[in-house]
Amino acid sequence: MKRKIRVGTRGSQLATTQTKQAMAEIQAKYPDRELELIEIVTKGDRLRDQSLTSIGGQGAFVKEIEYQLMENEIDIAIHSLKDLPTVIPEELVIGCTLKRKSPHDCLITRVKDQTLENLPKGAKVGTSSLRRQAQLLKIRPDLEILPLRGNIDTRIKRLVEGRYDAILLAHAGIQRLEVAQDDVFFHVLSDKECLPAIGQGALALECRKEDTEVLDILNSLDDSDTRIAVEAERAFLRTMDGSCTFPIGGFAKVEEGNVVVEGMISNYNGTEMIREICQDQDPIQAGKQLGELLKEKGADRLIKECQTYVKNNPLHTGTLMPGSY
Repeated sequence: MKRKIRVGTRGSQLATTQTKQAMAEIQAKYPDRELELIEIVTKGDRLRDQSLTSIGGQGAFVKEIEYQLMENEIDIAIHSLKDLPTVIPEELVIGCTLKRKSPHDCLITRVKDQTLENLPKGAKVGTSSLRRQAQLLKIRPDLEILPLRGNIDTRIKRLVEGRYDAILLAHAGIQRLEVAQDDVFFHVLSDKECLPAIGQGALALECRKEDTEVLDILNSLDDSDTRIAVEAERAFLRTMDGSCTFPIGGFAKVEEGNVVVEGMISNYNGTEMIREICQDQDPIQAGKQLGELLKEKGADRLIKECQTYVKNNPLHTGTLMPGSY
């Protein structure tokens, strides 16, 4: 008799929805396998009103799930790849990355056909992401950026109530939850307008290295183009020694046998931004070269400036947004 495979994830609506979608992919290929969903409350979920930096940074959503995996309480951990630190425990491995949803950010407004260009002067825009803040202010320095917390439904409700003129969310979260409302409008931002977070839109399925049975299952579900792209993006972030609490963005794609990766680093308000593109046949090398290039052009100075800003403005920098993207 084949063993039941226990799948762990955060308990937010988005996390459980995307986990059920991933489990459906496993079940479609292995219909004889029994799967069990186990919800795990993470530090990031418990401390909803504290900044990401104050409670451990990027790993706030994943460390406890990884601990359950290492303790053999679960067999697969499913993460939004953008939440997963670039260095994971030695005992664990990313068994697969599923086909990526949209990597882009989405501007949500109450007015049809509104874009970044035609938002009213001084419009109030809700986001707690420094990456989004910096890129918006570079295009529209007149905008007022306000912190935004809560799950996707809560944030859209606050927009409808008039607390904001627009808000920014990841398009993938909207896709996965199939969000559709008559009183708001969605405008997907281009890479040129807002370079996405590292790994945004992708799911990582993590397991124990020694669990070859589960690892073989996950390997068979891997989407190679997604894996190659996120390997380049994560190599870039690792070289920059960055996290999602700093205004760092990156996106990679496979073109004619090469991995093309674009990355940017900015100060908190977008007045200084470094943005470059590198390519290589090896995704790790492409990402590493990009990180080294940005450092040569002064990235470390911008990171230090952002560290000071994060310390003095915690609500605007990596504020936790449990159950959302």
